[in-house]
Amino acid sequence: MVKRGQANIVAAILIVLIVLVVVGIVWNFVVPLVREKSQEVQFGKFTINLELRDVVLFENGVLMLNVHRGSGNENLDGLKFVFYDEEGNSVTRDKEAISELETKTYHFDAITENEEFGKISRVGVAPIINGKLGMVIESKPGSILKIPAGVVSWWRFDDLTDFVGGNTCTPEEGEEGISNGVLNGEVSCSANNLNFVNNMAISFWVKGNTAGEIITKTNGYEISITDEKKIKFVSGTQVGISETVLGENWNHVVISIVPEVLLSKIYVNKEFNTFTINSFNSGDGNLIINGRVGEEVDDVMIFDIPITNIEGIYSTQNKN
Repeated sequence: MVKRGQANIVAAILIVLIVLVVVGIVWNFVVPLVREKSQEVQFGKFTINLELRDVVLFENGVLMLNVHRGSGNENLDGLKFVFYDEEGNSVTRDKEAISELETKTYHFDAITENEEFGKISRVGVAPIINGKLGMVIESKPGSILKIPAGVVSWWRFDDLTDFVGGNTCTPEEGEEGISNGVLNGEVSCSANNLNFVNNMAISFWVKGNTAGEIITKTNGYEISITDEKKIKFVSGTQVGISETVLGENWNHVVISIVPEVLLSKIYVNKEFNTFTINSFNSGDGNLIINGRVGEEVDDVMIFDIPITNIEGIYSTQNKN
């Protein structure tokens, strides 16, 4: 009986020793793994401070992205952008880092090296820290702005800066300028690279239909609302007037100029009519944009070519 009891004690001791050995092995393996995963989780928390605010895709495949970084003092090696097509294929691009609380615009050439890559349907961005890739933050479905080729200026009126061309606007004395992301005062805007002598187009949204000037280019052209609540375009002695009457809510207006042929058009909410213009010179001065009480203006875009396919602009910017 004593020997049997001793045997049980020895067996119990062996079991304890085996358990301790196993615990030691597990501890040495699991703790570093947990620590590493914990670091990854902390790293993942940082990535939520990256925000894709704008994804603009031009007709020629060129991309422009606005990225905002929130608080967090981690030093980034850079950013990795991921572009997906409708079939799920992906292409990546690396870009320089972004500073804490900075909003930065990144430009990308058209993706041409992958013949199987189709139209871009979504975009992602991830931070690179110490050579490691963080969690990818993706654009929201349907948030990509698809813009025809040829746009050289775009005032979005989140601020008074030309989103594409870098031109700036200054409120006229006594005017407010912008409020809630739209123009509700008169501003004078620099117009570098906006002096055209041939083709061009202008797209904008106007809320209301009170008679008065909307856009005027010094020594060039004027766009206004007539007493009949129609859009009027004047260049020298040449005049074009829309057939469509503006409503009281947001109206989308496009004026596309092609001199000497019957292709110049005024679009109002996608409805258009053709007008004749023998010659065109956009002038050499500033651009005056007039938004006022009951007559707000937004998303003024200028193109250095005429445009006819406005569906993409209308659908992505639709304000009603």
